[in-house]
Amino acid sequence: MYGPPGLPPPPPPRSNAGLVIGIVIGALVLIAGVCVAGVVGVIVVRDKAKDRSPVSASTRDPYSGGDYTAPAAAPTTKAPAPPPAPARVGECISVDEIGTYLGTGSCNGTKGAYKVLTVDYSRDTCPDPESPYITEDGYRLCLEVYLVRTYCYKFPSGSGWVVPASACKAKGTVHIIDIVPGATNSNNCTRDYKWNRWYQFSHPTVVYCVMQY
Repeated sequence: MYGPPGLPPPPPPRSNAGLVIGIVIGALVLIAGVCVAGVVGVIVVRDKAKDRSPVSASTRDPYSGGDYTAPAAAPTTKAPAPPPAPARVGECISVDEIGTYLGTGSCNGTKGAYKVLTVDYSRDTCPDPESPYITEDGYRLCLEVYLVRTYCYKFPSGSGWVVPASACKAKGTVHIIDIVPGATNSNNCTRDYKWNRWYQFSHPTVVYCVMQY
């Protein structure tokens, strides 16, 4: 006697190994994704930081702003001002027989026998290199002989300086009788007054007709 057919046997229990493996793989993929995102984020942040560095540096650069003020120039050292000139152009001066400066005089014959042509603190050459000159207080005074008619002077025997005579008609003195500018000889000296000698100067060119004692 047979009973009713029995139910089919239950299926064998399903294995969870595949599920576990899938979960593990998903977790690894998730972790890997997080790590990659972190690395990319760090790189992006660094790149952004690099991109900002020049801007930040430029804003700190004192020469890039519109309100930059140039530093004040260092003061230059000025040369000291020259001392007052010992004489002015056009004045007459007095010197001794060796050319020592004695001071300003007058051009009327009472004091001084030279007129100042130029006053130069740089002490360069005179406009006429052959003209007499003296150096005083750092200045070069270029001169010309300036004698006055009827006054007496003492002329040097050779090269030297003309000086006013301490006494007219004293031995070795000369009395100015006539003056002939531009002359080179005595041909144009006066015939109205007696004279016995003439002196010619080249700077400037002039002849003095004199009475020598």
